[in-house]
Amino acid sequence: MVTHPMKPGTYTVSSGYGTRWGTFHAGLDLACAVGTPIYAAADGIVVQGKDRAQGSVSGFGSWIWIDCQESAGVDLIYGHVHHPGILVRAGDRVTAGQQIGVSGNEGQTTGPHLHFEVWGPPGRTGGQHRDPAAWLAGATPPGEKPSTTGGSMTIFGVDVSQWQDGMSLAQAKAEGMTFAIIRLCDGTYADPVFRSHLDDAETAGLLAATYWYLRAPSEGTTISQQVDVIDRQLGGRKDLGVWIDVESVNKETGEKTLTGADVRAARDELTRRGYRVPGIYTGAWYWERMPGGEPSMDGLGCLWVSNYGRNLVGPPKSLYAGDGGDNHPGWSYPLGDRKPDLLQFGSQAQVAGKSVDINAYRGTRTDLEALFSGIRHTAPSAPVAQISDSRRIELALDKLAGPEKEPDGTPSFTGWFDGMTLVEDVKQIKHDVSDIKAILQKLPTSQE
Repeated sequence: MVTHPMKPGTYTVSSGYGTRWGTFHAGLDLACAVGTPIYAAADGIVVQGKDRAQGSVSGFGSWIWIDCQESAGVDLIYGHVHHPGILVRAGDRVTAGQQIGVSGNEGQTTGPHLHFEVWGPPGRTGGQHRDPAAWLAGATPPGEKPSTTGGSMTIFGVDVSQWQDGMSLAQAKAEGMTFAIIRLCDGTYADPVFRSHLDDAETAGLLAATYWYLRAPSEGTTISQQVDVIDRQLGGRKDLGVWIDVESVNKETGEKTLTGADVRAARDELTRRGYRVPGIYTGAWYWERMPGGEPSMDGLGCLWVSNYGRNLVGPPKSLYAGDGGDNHPGWSYPLGDRKPDLLQFGSQAQVAGKSVDINAYRGTRTDLEALFSGIRHTAPSAPVAQISDSRRIELALDKLAGPEKEPDGTPSFTGWFDGMTLVEDVKQIKHDVSDIKAILQKLPTSQE
């Protein structure tokens, strides 16, 4: 979770990220009164805080530096803070939304404000600074719970190929990714790092699926030959979903080569060999202009769509929020009469030190696992209690005689109703009814 470093109404933005006064301003300035509370924007570990001598930080006077690489893939800098009001020191663990100090006017300033910086991996030392406003897009105000739409949630993941060779998917997991979709092959060309990506993803605990960049038979290889490569890449595994990537073009003319019939033939061949096909990956630029017209999605499974919006560079959650989040226009744009189940909303997200395609899924990890595998996990039903004959007799005696027992375990017959057993109570009721009848018979009858 990302939390804003200050509460709404306590500051105004006085200077943004970018060129200023002939130099580059690497942070976001939030003008405020001295002593205004400031908050951790993500979970992390304090690198420097109260322990750093007042006035010893060049330019800032005093600062708070938090390593949030594990939770958010960034380091955070709070500059010009009021040193006597700093609440944390090196080694302290902080959580998003926790107050860590107050704003000040120390160092080189033109007035009291908080200078807030965001640094990508590996951090303040060796990393690159980022636009804090973009990173904070959609951040939760301190003290408030993250908002959801209709009780839903959104998770994020990457799709990778040999172009991301060396990328740590364990680090991607640490930066908030939930799933990875890994390229098997491009036609009959086997992706040489598929196995290492898959091992990395599964070791890290990411939800994994695969994709096949389908080439049209008109390009020189049959669908069967391409699936032969998938067989070799997966080595007998049938538990990983295989998405069909539909975007092949003629390298010389740029013409789209795949037809709806090609896509269905690919789906049929995968199914015949026992693979699970979650669905189709494509974009409107391709699907709507395929030879023969836009195919129906009927029978092809789920739809994974590329729709990049502004396609900016930055951390995934900020990019998603900046393009509307769960109201991103890509979610409502149908292809083949189906709206997207999975949205690839950018191709320049910064994850684990790499620029990657980034995807969102509106649902839980369990929901997406069911989509990938076709298996929906349900909670096991509670076992039906098995009651022995002796226990049945005991329960019956409790009802009849009452729950109290003698030392030897036999019923004490203290009963349930005013010291009477059920049988005694029925007997008493019958006796009472008989008395009532006798009284009624003695009453005089009215005369008309």
